[in-house]
Amino acid sequence: MFSLRPRWGFDWHEFITGVLSLVAAYVVVGLPKVSLTAIAVLFGFLAILSGLTTLSGVAKLRDFVGNWANAALIFAMIDLLIGLFFIIKPSSGIVVLGYVVAFWFIIDAIERLVVVGHLRDFGTGYFVASIILDSLSLLLGILLLINPVIAMVSVTWLIGLYLIIFGINAIILAFARR
Repeated sequence: MFSLRPRWGFDWHEFITGVLSLVAAYVVVGLPKVSLTAIAVLFGFLAILSGLTTLSGVAKLRDFVGNWANAALIFAMIDLLIGLFFIIKPSSGIVVLGYVVAFWFIIDAIERLVVVGHLRDFGTGYFVASIILDSLSLLLGILLLINPVIAMVSVTWLIGLYLIIFGINAIILAFARR
């Protein structure tokens, strides 16, 4: 009844990020003729949204994980920089898309794994699901980093799969925090 921990409430930022990630996955996989320039710009916006979502929750996250929230803050800034790069220079973004996307996936997965402990308060199922999904995201990022040429050949499928995993995880987090 009298909890010293602050209540989160339904996390609309996380939910919107998840839904937009699923929509982006549909576009990337369902319409393979979408140009890489459009994908680069789309990822720019998604990276910025991801960074802003993380920034909006850092203060509350600090109450749950203490100074580990500073890692989330750093990763949010990296997300914002990646997003700006993709939007400002989409042609350059295409050239380095395999590497940048790999690092982005790895950074986001690590950030979520670093702060996943707070989900124990919301239930073991949410905690375990998030660890599994974040680990899959990390694995996909590493696979992209190992062979970016293959990544560019199959970028729509790999990115689509990542967006589905990221989107589902974001929606799970939104409901877990309510």
